[in-house]
Amino acid sequence: MRAIIALPLLALLLGGAGVPREGAPRHGLPGSWRPILHGRLANGLRYAILPRPAKEPGIALLMRVEGGFIAERRPGERGLAHLIEHLVFDSPTRRAPGERAHFVKVGLPLTFPAPRAATTDWRESRYFVSTRSRRVADIDRLLALFQEGVQDLTFRADAVDAQRADVMREMAEKRAGNITYARYIAAVAPGTPTDVIDAQNSDDVPSASIATIRALYRRLYRPEHVTIVIVGDVNPKQIAALIRRHFGDWRGTGPATKPWPIPPLRPARIARLSFAADAAGRRGAIVTVAPAAPAPAPNAPEQIERHLTDQLVTRIVTRRLARLQGERPIGQSGMFIETGAHGQTGGRRLALWDNFEPGQWRMATARLVQTVCTLSGSGFASAEIAAAKTALIEELARADANAPAEENVAIAQRLADAVANGALLPAPDALLRHARVWLPMVDKPMLDRWWEAQWRSGLPHVRVETPEFQEIASPATAIGEVIKDSGAPGCPLTPDPAASRDR
Repeated sequence: MRAIIALPLLALLLGGAGVPREGAPRHGLPGSWRPILHGRLANGLRYAILPRPAKEPGIALLMRVEGGFIAERRPGERGLAHLIEHLVFDSPTRRAPGERAHFVKVGLPLTFPAPRAATTDWRESRYFVSTRSRRVADIDRLLALFQEGVQDLTFRADAVDAQRADVMREMAEKRAGNITYARYIAAVAPGTPTDVIDAQNSDDVPSASIATIRALYRRLYRPEHVTIVIVGDVNPKQIAALIRRHFGDWRGTGPATKPWPIPPLRPARIARLSFAADAAGRRGAIVTVAPAAPAPAPNAPEQIERHLTDQLVTRIVTRRLARLQGERPIGQSGMFIETGAHGQTGGRRLALWDNFEPGQWRMATARLVQTVCTLSGSGFASAEIAAAKTALIEELARADANAPAEENVAIAQRLADAVANGALLPAPDALLRHARVWLPMVDKPMLDRWWEAQWRSGLPHVRVETPEFQEIASPATAIGEVIKDSGAPGCPLTPDPAASRDR
């Protein structure tokens, strides 16, 4: 039901914008997106409704509950946030005490059939469904079921025991990959959530008492922790009235819970090198830096421009790596940027990656090191900047043209992230218009300064994963030699095998 290992999504989370109260329009969103209606009930529950005509017939409904593994602070709670996520779909409720799986029996035609439409990570639990209907009566029924899920679970013993087994089975299947990924984060971003929160640890799931499970449920499932997002061809004021009717009288049990602080990066503990030698593991090299988080952008245009800069740089670097990889299939290497508290580290992370073939780890690592060192020395080429600008505008134009075909649930995921991070989610046509005006002003000195600021404000990390390291006495030394041979004076990737970690 959840995957702790996830490729970072370059969602439009642009940082800093406040969330208006009900009735205050966020932004003019012409084209296929009409204005997003944001609201906050008196009890603290937030909602965002994006009305848009689309090719799919129904709507997407997403409910986000703040506080995942980070909230498991008391003895005996390890893994229980994930268990509760399962039980929201499977437990009887006070309104239907004789039924299990009340949500599965909703009776609506769902494109995401429960209970697979949910996920829990260090920060939140998230529930999302897509319907083939946008009838107000059907949306009303769906909201009623979500209301039961956050307020009325009975935690009947047979339902709890069934889901204990499912959670443990799920975690066992993902254990090896999750541990490898967590060890990588421990080396590149020590102290951040995926490092210090043991998401793999579900030790208390088999034995936790129902009283303990219920106590965590009551601490987490409170109106001030919940955000509801609805995307589709709906009347936003009509849907907002339904949300108020179902959730307006909800009051949490007991005193309000203080926000859970996000564990910060500990730069002094970052390792320069790490590796994995799992026999059944993947083959990949990645060069990463976790730079200092910038101050929030003061206005919406600057938020958009920061996002466009990230998009432009990732395309330039990905194209460089593609040229270096020669005859290899497209998509074997690239760059991504993870931004915002929704990510695995809770901050910002830049990464160049290369998924290599057997016997190619040295060559792949050298390609990444050479790319970082060259950019840190001579910066970007004007010709590649111009080509990337053209490509990005073409991509944004295609996204705008294809906007009606994008799934409601995909937009709901991005909108939920934006609300959680106090961020702006621009419509595809608004983003395209801004790009056409602003990108022509972007030049080499601007991007060179951006690269320098990003890679000099954090400590870069080189990681290589391959089963071949089982045959090498000191993988860290071998990786360090590749970096030394491939680097250049002044490059931020100075080899330091003594600071490496066998992770």
